[in-house]
Amino acid sequence: MHKINRSKLSTKNSKFSSLNINLTHPNKLLYPDVNITKLDLANYYNKLSEWILPYITNRPLTLLRCPNGQKKKCFYQRHLMVETANLHAITLTDKTHKREPYLYIKNKLGLMALIQLGVLEIHPWASQIDKIEKPDFITFDLDPGSDIEWKKVIETAFLIKEHLQKINLHSFVKTTGSKGLHVVIPIKRLYSWDKIKIFAQTFVQYLALQNPQLVVANMSKTKRKGKIFVDYLRNQRGASSIAPYSTRIRANAAVATPLNWDELTTRIKSDTFTVKNLPHRLAKLKRDPWSDFFILKQKLNLPCYNFAKKPN
Repeated sequence: MHKINRSKLSTKNSKFSSLNINLTHPNKLLYPDVNITKLDLANYYNKLSEWILPYITNRPLTLLRCPNGQKKKCFYQRHLMVETANLHAITLTDKTHKREPYLYIKNKLGLMALIQLGVLEIHPWASQIDKIEKPDFITFDLDPGSDIEWKKVIETAFLIKEHLQKINLHSFVKTTGSKGLHVVIPIKRLYSWDKIKIFAQTFVQYLALQNPQLVVANMSKTKRKGKIFVDYLRNQRGASSIAPYSTRIRANAAVATPLNWDELTTRIKSDTFTVKNLPHRLAKLKRDPWSDFFILKQKLNLPCYNFAKKPN
């Protein structure tokens, strides 16, 4: 169970200098619409480091870097050509059979090094570097079109939860800080990337067959109109998804936020929680919504999984 350290969740700024890290240009505005500087962002991650680190350490990362702020040019980085004291690389073969050095971090100092680089989004793989071919969670990404009401997104998340319960799988939910929700299943590190992709794809196809007016398993823009695309492609080797507690490049400095299922109502939108208000939320919580995430080691009943049959 995640032990909540309330002293670190004080809404007062902590001194980033206490980590003995040189943060250049601390007063640079990274989120100008809400007046958040590079130092503010460093203080946010310093306070919440114990919450986010379990999800991002010792995993290959895809980073969205915006050195001059959310409104300026941004770019993705996955590779690290030269290791430093706090940034590390693992050499992996990509889908073109090319060997590349993939970036990862080990600890809080690594996290702070990302802030120094102007990282505004952190997207980890679903596997750890010590067992890179065996993922430890599955993500269903609910991606609604602009014409979809938020209550329909919530309804779809609960549908996924209920169908997973029928096959004895416990799931967790988080806002993405962007438009949608993620429903995530922690699993034992037993299955290959191909197997979890097939599992996720078959599950989403079944969900779409059961709920054709609400869910679509095809990412085609024409087929998605008026429906929610449940993206299963986050579950293939090399893919990544936004980390819990990571910031997004939204103008309001929104943060991807784990929720309790009973919190998932229309009162909370995908971008409700931000750099400014999330520390206050966590300070008030009696229990971490995802406290059991790394405790649960769930098995997939793959041989019996036959969701793709059309229902009677």
